[in-house]
Amino acid sequence: MKPRYIWIGILIIVAALLAGCSSAAQTQEKSTEPVKFTLETTPAPPVAGKNEIILKLEDQDGQPLTGATVDVSADHTDMTGMTMSGPATEQEGGKYAITADFSMSGTWKITVYVRKEGLDVKKDFDLKIP
Repeated sequence: MKPRYIWIGILIIVAALLAGCSSAAQTQEKSTEPVKFTLETTPAPPVAGKNEIILKLEDQDGQPLTGATVDVSADHTDMTGMTMSGPATEQEGGKYAITADFSMSGTWKITVYVRKEGLDVKKDFDLKIP
């Protein structure tokens, strides 16, 4: 009889866990981030050499963030001293672009600084160059 109770207990625990997981998956929280960042490159995927980094910025309401000062820096994560930085040029529709010359393959940490009327936000991305 004991094995039967053990299996019933296991089934109850599994059912409770599945019910807990399904209800958690249905809950959505609104983002509290002041800026939504999307990073793209041309070419895609990025390559060693010159690449255009394109940043799409949106405010909390999903509207394009225009008129901001956007600075970008890139640091090779494995090679100390391999860095570059500069301002991104505003395009249309909340897009900002900068040309980067990745001198070697590997992982580059891209740091983006956005400033506009009291807004001061920093975001890091890892960009892998094959």
